[in-house]
Amino acid sequence: MTDIKPGFWKSSLSEEQAISASTDYSQLECSGDGVLCWVEQRPDQQGRNIICCYLNGEITELTSEEFSVQSKVHEYGGRSWCLCGNSLVFVNAKDQQLYVQSAHSKEQPLKITETPDSRFIEPVWDAQRRRLIAIEEFHADEIVVNRLVAVDIESGLVTVLHQGNDFYAYPDISDEDDLAFVSWMHPEQPWTSTQLNIARLDEAGLIKDHKVIAGEGGPESISQTCFNGKKLGFISDRSGWWNIFSISPMTEIKNIQKAESDVMPAPWQSGLKSYVYSGEYLIWVEQHHEGAQLFCNGKNLTPQGYTQFRSIAASEENIYCVAAGPARLPQIIAIPKDGGNHRIIAGGKAPMPVEECAQPVAMQFGESYSSYGYLYPATNTRYEFNQPSPLVVFLHGGPTACTYPILNPKIQYWTQRGFSVLDLNYRGSSCYGRSYRMQLQGRWGEVEIEDIEVSINQLISDGLVDPDSIFIRGNSSGGYSALNAMSDLDCFAGGASLYGVTDPLKLTAATHKFESRYLDWLIGDPEREVQKYSELAPVNKADQIDCPVIFFQGEQDRVVVPDQTRLMIQQLQNKGVKTQSVFFPDEAHGFRKRDNQIKVLCDELGFYQEILSEA
Repeated sequence: MTDIKPGFWKSSLSEEQAISASTDYSQLECSGDGVLCWVEQRPDQQGRNIICCYLNGEITELTSEEFSVQSKVHEYGGRSWCLCGNSLVFVNAKDQQLYVQSAHSKEQPLKITETPDSRFIEPVWDAQRRRLIAIEEFHADEIVVNRLVAVDIESGLVTVLHQGNDFYAYPDISDEDDLAFVSWMHPEQPWTSTQLNIARLDEAGLIKDHKVIAGEGGPESISQTCFNGKKLGFISDRSGWWNIFSISPMTEIKNIQKAESDVMPAPWQSGLKSYVYSGEYLIWVEQHHEGAQLFCNGKNLTPQGYTQFRSIAASEENIYCVAAGPARLPQIIAIPKDGGNHRIIAGGKAPMPVEECAQPVAMQFGESYSSYGYLYPATNTRYEFNQPSPLVVFLHGGPTACTYPILNPKIQYWTQRGFSVLDLNYRGSSCYGRSYRMQLQGRWGEVEIEDIEVSINQLISDGLVDPDSIFIRGNSSGGYSALNAMSDLDCFAGGASLYGVTDPLKLTAATHKFESRYLDWLIGDPEREVQKYSELAPVNKADQIDCPVIFFQGEQDRVVVPDQTRLMIQQLQNKGVKTQSVFFPDEAHGFRKRDNQIKVLCDELGFYQEILSEA
């Protein structure tokens, strides 16, 4: 078929399929007797998270219907459960309290804690004392205090082990009562500068002989502590890349991986697992622009067709992880440590045939500097066309997050309808080394706009996209960058902001503790740099935007408050710019409800198609 223009193609991939296919997996953990458990996020159950276990070829759901496993510490959450022998402990989404239940069957959980002002994350089982060690986030009178605590699994008594730092992460206990954890202070973020702490636990289980062993000599991002006998493993970017290091008694810190690649992405969520010790084995991931690779004791065990690996776990025989690829949705796979064939345990059912999928093309942009991205060409086997296609530029949130060359049904939704998609990892994105990540410092709202302009110009010059049909979209900080791009560049037919920042000065005053000083790094001191904040605020540059814009916003959002979005819309309407807006009363920062996600796709597509029809 050739009579239908790109942008208006029909596809069997519906909005419902694009959303329902997005079941995700995380937080894998393997018990000593070989039982594998994980957290499964289900958009078709209103974003509910459940724990599942895999034993003897069977998958069992362990979480009762009225519960959802999710921590809201730092608002972004992270690791929210752990195994405790034959039991498991999890954080319940509704009340943020700790509960315990069987690790082998679905049963009514028992509540451990009764601390309504507290949230918990990263529980670790201290078997010797039958207690948990976890991070507590205490909320009272608009004051938020983070601290390292012990929780008695029988009484629910919470005992403070360490406090005084603004943030804590990655507690881990050795077999010899050593306790390690990561901490940092404002205005730092966990990807700019953190400290590695180690201490002994005395007979009462309290901390003694505490010292900071890394991170005080200069800016260094340390993460993911993990004991292996007397050795302590951790990730650090002191080499310029997030590599794996180790330290043991009477030895210096040693880089045991040594690669010009990052092992992990920016830790927006706590409790990532990008490597694991398993007996004599060390298993890790290396992130590359063309796709990640999985290693075991230096041997590349990357199965063909996979370009992302996360949430690493291991049993005596197998490596387990969440894996994905250009034609594979996230799935849990098992890989023998000896390098045999992998097998799929859960997930991976694609919503469309492999031959229908647009394949990512790894791109590098610019001469004097480089940025990176993935171009997904318009692809639909029902249509033939010999003209440049419309383009949708995707900007990830973060802005120090990153995007990967893997099957994303929401990207395929656009390519199936005749839009090419540029998924851009502008400067500041993680997985390209510390230097690349740090280029955003003090220049947010400027650096990524340069990268957007250079990448679009290159695609136009190469004849790959229609210069009159370019759209841009972003969520959260990506929405901020999209709005700034629409005000600073004169190349867009339209755009979309999904809970995007419109006034960074108001954001830094109103947002939660985790991000409350982040803009000091991204832009500058908000008290001394008021003029700079004003100049970089999309709401103050609304008069420079001439293209139509659609907005999507959650009414419960505490990161980007709804009034920011309403003011931006009003500014554009006062100028006469075409706008459309959708406010979801039941959503916060990021949309979890299936019906709402479907509406976003439908409304955004309709908005762009209307613009194309009027051209």
